[in-house]
Amino acid sequence: MFEDHSGLASALADLLVERLGYRVTACVDSVEDAIRAAHAEPCDVAVVDLELQGVMAYPALDELKRRGIPYVLATGSMLVDIPPHYRAPLVLKPYSATQLETAIREARQSTHSA
Repeated sequence: MFEDHSGLASALADLLVERLGYRVTACVDSVEDAIRAAHAEPCDVAVVDLELQGVMAYPALDELKRRGIPYVLATGSMLVDIPPHYRAPLVLKPYSATQLETAIREARQSTHSA
């Protein structure tokens, strides 16, 4: 999980674990840490805030793509503002647990069917 707002990161981690049954392997708040986590952490899907501390997280997305890890963009950015190469299931902040769960399912299915 890549999220730079600490309160939202905590709520998101709780949601992922308690409601959706996932295990959070990393929670980072900078692009540099996101790249490291994307390179090394074991995970089935990543939830990514596209802008971390004012820096676009595209290098971390590149690493997730390289490893074949699907991701969900949990962001305030509109789909039209995201380069086509990085598009993925999207939830716009503020989002609900149901929206996030649907996006995660879509991300995982698109990787398995690709």
